[in-house]
Amino acid sequence: MVWPWMHLIVGVVLIVAVAAGLLGPAKGTKVWAMIARVCYILIILSGVLMIVRAWEHSPVLLVVKVVLAIVMIAFAEIGFARKSREAAGASAIWIPIVLGVVVLVLGFVMTGGFPVIMH
Repeated sequence: MVWPWMHLIVGVVLIVAVAAGLLGPAKGTKVWAMIARVCYILIILSGVLMIVRAWEHSPVLLVVKVVLAIVMIAFAEIGFARKSREAAGASAIWIPIVLGVVVLVLGFVMTGGFPVIMH
């Protein structure tokens, strides 16, 4: 029961860290990028521990979610790099934030709202 909550809470923290790092001043980008990187590790760990159960229920959505999450991480890192050089355009800022929200919503769709909504 702890892994779904960890996955959800760290996912929300990740979205906040990415948004704060990309929308805030370039001076604080490095700190937010490091927070996001810790979140990547924790989300990957909890995701791997939950993958067997998720695969049984919706393998296609799981694959889509994993691919989108990897793409989101890549775009977040590109955004952080561009922001630290003060060369980030609107797409470098908004694509990772939107992808993070999409991945979060997709996780809720896959689980029927679990762990927030208990069945």
